[in-house]
Amino acid sequence: MSGILAKQETPSLWRRKAVSSRWRRTIVFLLMVFAFLSALTITSKQIGRVCYGNSCGMFGLREMLPKFAPDRAHSNPGDNIVDDRDPIQGHNMAEDAKASIRSDDECAHFPDTSNVLILMKTGASEAYSRLPVHLLTMLKCLPNNFLLFSDMAENIAGHTVYDSLENVLDSVKESNGDFHIYHRQNQCPIAHEQCNRDHDVGFEGWNLDKYKNVHIAERAYKMRPNYDWYFFIDADTYVSFPTLMDWLPSVDSNKLHYIGHQKHSGTFPFAHGGSGYLMSKAIMRSMFFGRTGVANKYDEPTQQGCCGDIMWSEIVLNETGLTPENMWPAINEFKPRTFSYYEDQWCQPIITLHHVNGEEINDLYAFEKEQKFAHRITIKDVYNQFVAAHLQEVQPDWDNESEDVYYLDGEAREYEESELDKAKKEDLSDQEREAHKSHSDCRAACEAQEDCFQWRYRKGICGLSYKKFKHGTAVKRDDDDSQRAFSGWDMKRIKKWINEQGDCDGPYQWRVQDNKE
Repeated sequence: MSGILAKQETPSLWRRKAVSSRWRRTIVFLLMVFAFLSALTITSKQIGRVCYGNSCGMFGLREMLPKFAPDRAHSNPGDNIVDDRDPIQGHNMAEDAKASIRSDDECAHFPDTSNVLILMKTGASEAYSRLPVHLLTMLKCLPNNFLLFSDMAENIAGHTVYDSLENVLDSVKESNGDFHIYHRQNQCPIAHEQCNRDHDVGFEGWNLDKYKNVHIAERAYKMRPNYDWYFFIDADTYVSFPTLMDWLPSVDSNKLHYIGHQKHSGTFPFAHGGSGYLMSKAIMRSMFFGRTGVANKYDEPTQQGCCGDIMWSEIVLNETGLTPENMWPAINEFKPRTFSYYEDQWCQPIITLHHVNGEEINDLYAFEKEQKFAHRITIKDVYNQFVAAHLQEVQPDWDNESEDVYYLDGEAREYEESELDKAKKEDLSDQEREAHKSHSDCRAACEAQEDCFQWRYRKGICGLSYKKFKHGTAVKRDDDDSQRAFSGWDMKRIKKWINEQGDCDGPYQWRVQDNKE
């Protein structure tokens, strides 16, 4: 019996030994894991300075390593973030982010923008074509002080894009045709362009855009209430941060300021959205501090409104009694090839340019980077860098928008009222009477008038511009040579005029300032 029992107990003993061995290995493994986690906890205190908002992880650790130092990114704080201070570490993380970014040689000379929050607005139909170039250029040196807003929540290249319309009243979203594109894009299981293929996205996007501005403002203030300035721009806007930061110290953010490129809808003044507009912390606080649902008050009235920037101006007026302060031409709706270059603008600093495409954003950034972001840029600088080399005596298939005066052939065809309004019909010189016949005759009419800087001939109309010049844009070649567009510039006169303007190195008095030097 004992032998039988011994033989029966042997497998059980083996099992006990095997179990005991597995337990020992398990205990050793758990001790190793505990040691690793303890070390990681200690280490995390050292890398805490690169973890801000709700973003922290291996990327933060990677930032500590020299070989990854040039690879910069920005965290994307969630809606629960109310300031830039780490409640555990007790230090200002925006400053630490800025210090980290400045270890990159490209950003070493970038101005301190830590008191300005950039709010960039786009649409889901264009986000992937417009945002990446900003993230690689204009925004890359900012110390975590920008937020991206669209009409759809997304993550693009590791950056959160917030849905600016998320909090619009459901009753407005569901009953309003303006939101058809919003619902379609949010329900689209494939690329947006595929779902938008058979729709007029430009028209639909324009109608949807007008609801965004106030919701962006309210949400941004909730997320980041402690900035001195809130700068609202579109995704086709370029900001010269050296110029911006050269000016901003002269304006007191503790005062109510709403600053932009003032335009008018009828007699109503508004700040043009594409040019960008600045809101001081005082005015943002007066509109949103301790309040909820401010934007929702205007969801229904906005249905009858025109445009986002006009609606925002109406809301600001209603909430604060303020109209926008005009900072034109520093805050501007044009870009190098669409500027009109003339005396009143020539030496003016430029903060924003609008309707810029990806290539133009890249070129503008490269221009400022080449200067090591050392000083503000002027409209003259923009001309010399991007336009001067492209003007010539005659350029076919080009429109430089010469339109101070028109010369027409009244017997050739009927003209638009706007064309007739600009037509010179009396006291014509010999060259003026011939100007409508060809681009050569149009050029001759310009050369015969000493203050004519440029001319354009198109579809039987000769147009001239005096004491100002513009690059313009290419146009499609017309199969009928008599309808073909030609443009030209009197280069001798333009160069003489430029020399007469001098170096633009005198002190500049900003249009809007509180603290005058």
